[in-house]
Amino acid sequence: MLPQQFCSTKNDVNPTTSNTTVNDSIALENFYKTEEAKPCIAPPIEGLDVPYTTYMVMAENGGTFEFKTGSTFTVPKNAFVDQNGIVIKGEVEIRYREFHDMVDVFVAGIPMTYDSAGTRYHFESAGMLEIIAYQNGKEVGMAKDKSINIEMASNDPNPKHNLYLLDTVQNNWACLGKDRIVKQATSTENFNNDVPVKFNETPEYKSIETKKEDAKIVKEEKIAALPKVPSEPKKPAKVNASKFTFNIDVNPKEFPELAVYKGVLFEVGDENKSFTTNMYDITWDAATIKSGTKKDVNYLLTLQKGSKKYDLVVYPVFEGKNHETAMKTFQEKFDKYETILEKRQAEEKKIEAEYLAKVAAYQKDLEEKERKWRAAQDEAFKSMDTEQKVKRVFAINNFGVYNCDNPHAYPTGVVCTAKLNNDAEKKLEIYDVFLVEKGLNAMFTYSRNPVVKFSFDPKAKNILWTVEQGKLYYLKPEDFNNFKNGVGTTDIKMHAVQQKFANADEMKAFFEI
Repeated sequence: MLPQQFCSTKNDVNPTTSNTTVNDSIALENFYKTEEAKPCIAPPIEGLDVPYTTYMVMAENGGTFEFKTGSTFTVPKNAFVDQNGIVIKGEVEIRYREFHDMVDVFVAGIPMTYDSAGTRYHFESAGMLEIIAYQNGKEVGMAKDKSINIEMASNDPNPKHNLYLLDTVQNNWACLGKDRIVKQATSTENFNNDVPVKFNETPEYKSIETKKEDAKIVKEEKIAALPKVPSEPKKPAKVNASKFTFNIDVNPKEFPELAVYKGVLFEVGDENKSFTTNMYDITWDAATIKSGTKKDVNYLLTLQKGSKKYDLVVYPVFEGKNHETAMKTFQEKFDKYETILEKRQAEEKKIEAEYLAKVAAYQKDLEEKERKWRAAQDEAFKSMDTEQKVKRVFAINNFGVYNCDNPHAYPTGVVCTAKLNNDAEKKLEIYDVFLVEKGLNAMFTYSRNPVVKFSFDPKAKNILWTVEQGKLYYLKPEDFNNFKNGVGTTDIKMHAVQQKFANADEMKAFFEI
């Protein structure tokens, strides 16, 4: 761990000299004081910022989450505490975002200055992130004995960078030491290996899967509500002249399947080993019938005489005209049964078809969303245009902004006093002025107007940004030829950006960053 160092994030005086040349009016000084009193993180253009990606986690369980660039972070169990330091339970909202170029940093209003031993430096970033957490709309902290493991995707494999944490209360950067650099798989490897698909953790996936489950429940409810099909009627059997039968009156309420038939007899089954013809010579005290081992097929006939009791398995049969009548009744019942069954099967088929159509539509939607998600993941990964993709690995004990940075001195080559004007040649009332070198992931900050000892590298491809009353002004790379090295004050006409950027990507496209 390196010694802790801090940076001042506000330029209360010009970074290169205390002899500023500013309009000494009360209004101007009040303007400067207002600018200096702004929060540490202050987006300069209203409505333009780097959005957070939201993840929900059960505090008791923790979990691992993946960002669109391929970065991951792992939250341990019981990692969150309230303002009183008490461990909280239940669902917690994690907000996460990353900044991989100076447009991201600029629109988010994150300071990039760093003071060490009385010298001001500016950060060259290998990747920056912000992670915060809320429960029920209130910001929560991290338990003292817990840490979140971060694996941040980066396009810079250089080990020269240190890890810093932004203290937004003291407006200071604290150096936390070094991160660990791990080579990252290529985009193709990420999507073609056996690593579990992370798309199934997205809200889009979960939403569609829920719709599928809901559709299945609706299908089952519709089928359950259909009219029930009665049991298939059994074909009446004709009496077998070689077998023995009993003529027993049956209770129609107990045996409705037999009550519709007239003249039913009960034929003794071959499985009865105790049956003898002598049973016909006995006047039985009682003879009862109940359902047998095969419902609606056979029955159990119980004969009783004093202490004697016999159980016989019997089968319903019909004789002569009674069989003919029973067959007509059976055919009527069977035709009605088939009609009800066919109607039920048709309704079930219709409901099943509707369900399958919905599922197919949901699946098609899911596949399209996954295609777009993978394309976005792939594009985000490819946009990190180094050949050697890496992950910068570290653990954090507090929520906030973390930056993998290397301090840079102000650029040299041309030094002058620069007065920045608008298109009407009127001096801009501005505070922060930002110089960006294309190819160097750093943003150099100057203050007030005119800028005393403004410096830049004439060999670099430079861009200058500043904001007056929410309007963005810039200087093109070719305009830097107009600066006069070391000679008095150079009047520079800044260009107003006429379009309103909807997001940081539109600004990147405008400046080809």
